[in-house]
Amino acid sequence: MATPTIPNGEEYFFPIIYEGNGAGQRVGKFVPFTDNGTIDNSCIFNNVTSSAGHYLRKASMSAGNKQVATFSAWIKFTGPFSTSSDLFTNYGGILEQGNGSWTSGSHFMFWQNRGRLDWYHNGSTILRTNRYLQDSSKWYHIMWALDVTQTDAADRLKIYIDGKEETSFNIDSRSSLTKDTDLTYINASGQELNVGGMPSGNGYQDLNCYMAEVNYVDGTALTPSTFGLTDTSTGRWIPKTLSGITYGTNGFRLEFGDSSALGDDTSGNTYDLTANNLASTDQTTGSPTQNHATLAANPTAGTATLSEGNLKIAGTGSGVYGVRRATFLINSNDSNGYYFEAKNVGSSTDNINIGLISSQNALSASAYGGSNSYGIASRGSGGSNQYWRVLGGSTDVTTSVSHASNDVIGVAIKQGKIWFAINNTWVLSGDPANGTNSFFDMSSKASEFQIAFNVFQNNTLDVNFGQKSLAYTAPTGFSALQQDNLPETAKGISGLVWTKNRDSTDNHQLYDSSRGKQLVLPPNATTAEATVTGGLQRFLAGGQQIEDNVAINTSGESFVTWNWVANGGTTETNTDGSITSTVQANTTAGFSIVEFTTPSSTQDFTVGHGLSVAPRVFFFKRTDSTSGWAFYHQDVFDTYGNQYTLFLNTSGASYAPNPGIAMYPSATTATTFSLRAGASIATSANCVAYCFIEVEGFSKFGKYSANNSADGPFVYLGFKPKFLIIKANGAISWYIMDATRNTFNPVINGVTIDNPQVEFTVQFKVDFLSNGFKIRNDSSVYGASTNNTSYSPYYYMAFAEHPFVGDGTSPVTAR
Repeated sequence: MATPTIPNGEEYFFPIIYEGNGAGQRVGKFVPFTDNGTIDNSCIFNNVTSSAGHYLRKASMSAGNKQVATFSAWIKFTGPFSTSSDLFTNYGGILEQGNGSWTSGSHFMFWQNRGRLDWYHNGSTILRTNRYLQDSSKWYHIMWALDVTQTDAADRLKIYIDGKEETSFNIDSRSSLTKDTDLTYINASGQELNVGGMPSGNGYQDLNCYMAEVNYVDGTALTPSTFGLTDTSTGRWIPKTLSGITYGTNGFRLEFGDSSALGDDTSGNTYDLTANNLASTDQTTGSPTQNHATLAANPTAGTATLSEGNLKIAGTGSGVYGVRRATFLINSNDSNGYYFEAKNVGSSTDNINIGLISSQNALSASAYGGSNSYGIASRGSGGSNQYWRVLGGSTDVTTSVSHASNDVIGVAIKQGKIWFAINNTWVLSGDPANGTNSFFDMSSKASEFQIAFNVFQNNTLDVNFGQKSLAYTAPTGFSALQQDNLPETAKGISGLVWTKNRDSTDNHQLYDSSRGKQLVLPPNATTAEATVTGGLQRFLAGGQQIEDNVAINTSGESFVTWNWVANGGTTETNTDGSITSTVQANTTAGFSIVEFTTPSSTQDFTVGHGLSVAPRVFFFKRTDSTSGWAFYHQDVFDTYGNQYTLFLNTSGASYAPNPGIAMYPSATTATTFSLRAGASIATSANCVAYCFIEVEGFSKFGKYSANNSADGPFVYLGFKPKFLIIKANGAISWYIMDATRNTFNPVINGVTIDNPQVEFTVQFKVDFLSNGFKIRNDSSVYGASTNNTSYSPYYYMAFAEHPFVGDGTSPVTAR
């Protein structure tokens, strides 16, 4: 059996379903880190808001450089986050220098209710970001560089997030930083310096976050490349080994390696800071290079509070349930074993529920954390008659084991099975190491689960995913729920990301790594490219990093995103056409992103696409102004053999936009596609095109004819489809179906491209088979809108789950 060109289609194309959290999150698979520099420890900064404070401090600085400085830290913000307006009273100090007064000082702070960054000096905000940082599962690299000797005001202060300079600001007053003028409080003799808290005279508004690898440099304005680099295999910004830094008079490095001296300066500068109300237990091994799960700040259900680095969950009142989930999802097919603990430290032992629910279910403020939940919940009345409930069937299992105050509940999960222990005694004589007597097997219930924690009234749990010392040794074959312990993935870095809210009529959202982050085009509309600060932030292996924009991350709503792998964001100049283009090509997968500017006069022109084979499909749009989404399909002709076009943003039939003037003067070639400026394509217009060639066993683009029968036509692809677009040559919508939203035949969950309606159940039926797809009904089912009537031909685009011959060893079976 021959090995196919692409044995695993998910390396190059993959759909993802996720639930919005209204904040920020990593969408897709968590890929283990590729480490350059290792960070061993972090410190929890927990908001106290009291006269005592919770921070690191230097009571009196020495005289240093008052014009040039750098701050860098890796920070995992823990919330809570909200959608309310920025409140002056809800901030937390990252780095503060001054005389103890809010108005008299220099403050770099975080607006904790929304997630903005502020750089404030001597009574005025100098910079405030438009971007909100609200992903409680992620470590952000936060950095600023100050140099008021620069001529250009924009160069006098720069803020960087994950290696990229921020350029979109809500407030930008850098012109007030007068060239070559000393700043009053930067490195000023006798002034206090705080890390993790605001000035001592202002109620100690402290941060809710983890901090790791904190560096402050007095006298040098550095760039992000000193502290990190882009990992080319995952697309992530990662830490690097530090060297060659001259820290200056007030400079320091905090690595938090000594739990008894968290303010220990390891730069060699001996500029130690004093810990105020930070305990040795605030040291953790969680870091940017060993990212452990925590409890997610969003989404939420019911009422509960999170604290201590989102490792403590507490109920808030009589008769109220509060539900939160862990930041990592668990795949039921994952052969890796995971172990974590939850210590019962509240005054009540009743209704402590720890279980798993399907990742596609929203959290619910019920006794078990979600409707249609699968898994188990541990419960009890505080006596010896504990019972455990199997969710999904509400089956009670009475045991002789109780979980009293200060008991440790151990949880082991592997391949869809779950075990529970009380103080290291496994319930029902379970043995996770041998895989026997599990409490429940969820592998047949759903493919992916989220771990849910539910507290009631006065319940409080201290949760430990391995970032602190565990009370008990994990069973053999089980490890901490930490990113590096998650399974490897073969998925590449997303290059084209197409997202749709399944629960609302928000526009489709299309991002690509050639145009760059935050730049969106809606395929169902004619609008120009727009910058969305809270949109997609980074293209990653197996997914993407997003913030809080409602079109891609509304709390409690379900989203689907389709991802095509390009070339990791690396582009090349292409001169194969009559005009120059910029191309990012993946020749293995037969996909390229092409940017070009049309000629300034009406004329035929050609554009290089970089694929070395003639594209069978491409679609393109003007980005700098309104225009339709022209869709070229090699099989779209009129009855006389003239090349016609379709438009993604309309449901209309194929046509020639300007009769007698060819939109596509000639067929695509191995090097170029052709267009005509002035024929429904504006002159001097900036455009982007997405080009596709057929790759045997992975992608196929063609047409089929209806047979007006309930036993519809079979379309041979040579692979099991993962994704399918169908468009009739009539006034019929474009339909998208995929095997991720439809795990069983028939495939009926549809999304239309030209109409941004919510996902719906299509009345025609399609079977995804091992070697193609089959239409299962005729026009009597859905009238004129079916995909098996006289509106022939029907055009399609299909991408593989696996080629028909499998991976070269095992053939694919039908569903």
